[in-house]
Amino acid sequence: MKLTRRCGDLLHLLRAARWLTTGQVQRRFFPQATADAARKRLRKLTQAGYLVRFREHGMSEALFALGPEGKRMLELDGKEIILERKPPKQLPHFIGVNDLRIAAELAGPVSFFFSYWELPDLGWRYPVIPDAVFSLRGRTFALEFDRGLEGVRFFMNTKIRFYRQGLKGFPLSAVLVVADRKPRMLTLARAISNEGGQFLFSTLEEVKKHGLLAAVFRPQADGGVISLFAGSLVKVSSRQETVSVSRRMESAI
Repeated sequence: MKLTRRCGDLLHLLRAARWLTTGQVQRRFFPQATADAARKRLRKLTQAGYLVRFREHGMSEALFALGPEGKRMLELDGKEIILERKPPKQLPHFIGVNDLRIAAELAGPVSFFFSYWELPDLGWRYPVIPDAVFSLRGRTFALEFDRGLEGVRFFMNTKIRFYRQGLKGFPLSAVLVVADRKPRMLTLARAISNEGGQFLFSTLEEVKKHGLLAAVFRPQADGGVISLFAGSLVKVSSRQETVSVSRRMESAI
């Protein structure tokens, strides 16, 4: 089959994202088309061996990963790819992080986006491993997607205290804390002292619905919403620091 540029972009995204749902593919690559159009293209790519399809049961959404032909095409640049056999165990959290990856790409331009499963191979040396780090429009963010499966105290001890100390040599404009539900988001926002505006809070639903650039973030639980850029409290790192971070992370792509 003849691959379009969109097909190539999908394959490159899957190399990093590993697994994407039908809805995620549609949102990223078929925003003006129907779900049937997206499914039709995915079916053709699967039949041709560029993708593999996984569906746990009849009521679950299909997932797609690189297939043998997709691996062969992408390995032309010399980087070895290990094909996925089955989705990860913590699938809802995994899918949520990729939802936020897609939101960042749609907001663009993104200099880099690396998820928690990519960071160890990049030599990440900090005591906290974010769910993702990304650079959007010249600003670098850490991202935490929280599903409320662990206590607030555990989240504070294993994540927040390290962000407060700062990541030496890796300046952040803000830490984005995105929860799966509004009550959980408000609980975290009330627990985290945020006088300096270092943390911004939102829900996955709001980000998916309105986009990463919309006014969907709260600096405080009881305050109004702001965007990452217009009217935001997030700090702008020095140009020298921003360039240094971007080059270091981009070199790993």
